[in-house]
Amino acid sequence: MIALRLIAAALAIVLAGALASCATTKEDFMTPQEAQQQVIEILEGTMLASGATGWVPDRKGLAIPQECVRNGQSGVAFGHGAYTTTLGSDPLADAQRVADYWETLGIRSRMVTDPVPRVFGEGGPVNAISFSTAPTYAISVGGPCVPGNSYDFYDQTPTPRPWP
Repeated sequence: MIALRLIAAALAIVLAGALASCATTKEDFMTPQEAQQQVIEILEGTMLASGATGWVPDRKGLAIPQECVRNGQSGVAFGHGAYTTTLGSDPLADAQRVADYWETLGIRSRMVTDPVPRVFGEGGPVNAISFSTAPTYAISVGGPCVPGNSYDFYDQTPTPRPWP
């Protein structure tokens, strides 16, 4: 009888693990174009939340494709960033506004204030995100891995000028 209970418990654990691995998320149904647009929107929202002006998006505003692996399959994730040299008068308050904005998106964030205010986030609609207040205000966003081929998006990516 005890052996039967142990077998039943073991089967329940295996079944729960199997069901968890089959669980679907929003990213399972997101197209690469939607993931790319989402990264751009989060970057733009973070720029607004910071209160700073004069932001310069990296790579002429295009999110850069990156290869990734999702559920054992090849996928694509998009990264983006921006900076500004027009700093706010209260970097700590600016960082707090950014953290508050991210929380509304479902991004778990933590703030570090030594030596300067910085915010790091993960989860929700991003893989990772950061906001720094020195030496310039800077944002870096890494989007989620979604089904797709990163090479399909390289033609959209501006190529840097070759060195002479």
